[in-house]
Amino acid sequence: MGELINDSRILLVVPARGGSKGIPMKNLRMIGGRSLIARVGDVLHGLPQIDAGVVSTDHEDIAKEAEVSGIHAPFRRPDSLSGDRVGDLEVLSHALETMEMIENRTFDIIVMLQPTSPFR
Repeated sequence: MGELINDSRILLVVPARGGSKGIPMKNLRMIGGRSLIARVGDVLHGLPQIDAGVVSTDHEDIAKEAEVSGIHAPFRRPDSLSGDRVGDLEVLSHALETMEMIENRTFDIIVMLQPTSPFR
């Protein structure tokens, strides 16, 4: 199993849209003095196997917080993928295709870390 990971290119995707019916801008909420996005950045920094880590967002403030936290934000999620009924597969597929185009390389494994699960 370790060989599969060591020889694979791994993309970490953080899905973090700005809209939320329950808690507006929940991905920027603070838990223990750190935003939920920053907590994902902390996890990312502890995973040397990850080749690239990106946030998939439609909101500039989330993108800025991601960048400050060490998570790249090279693109914005289109409105068609920003609703509360959009599935993870569509969001991950968009992030993968966009990153492969931006970086001109393919990824073998996608890891999704949701900011709303801060206590991994």
